[in-house]
Amino acid sequence: MSEENNQEVVVSPLDVVQKEIDKLKQDLEAEEVRARGYRDEIFKLRNTVHEFFDERFNGGEEEAEVNRDDVNELLGDIGANLLQQEYEGRVTISFSFTVKAESEDEAREIVENAVGGLESQIDAGNDDSYSEESIEVEF
Repeated sequence: MSEENNQEVVVSPLDVVQKEIDKLKQDLEAEEVRARGYRDEIFKLRNTVHEFFDERFNGGEEEAEVNRDDVNELLGDIGANLLQQEYEGRVTISFSFTVKAESEDEAREIVENAVGGLESQIDAGNDDSYSEESIEVEF
């Protein structure tokens, strides 16, 4: 029969502490790399904003004219949300129909309900609004 080697592995408390210290050092190094990346990004953003305004002030002028497109170009360059503007419009839809009903009032109600249901099919977006101004049904 062969003799098995039953050796017990002994881990000292100092080994455990040293491993934890090594892990913390690695974590710290990774965070330092990440922090340097953030710092570099901040410097890049500062330079982009400075160049934007530096280009728009000629010589020693006190004021510069900046329009929405200019600002949106800057915001796009730095990865920020662009400025938005509200646009108001009107859509008029005309269509012909034939409705079978017992009365003109019932026919009008059928058409108004069908057209009124279009509102639920319009996606006005996050901050946009939609309002139905009027439904006119003629026979």
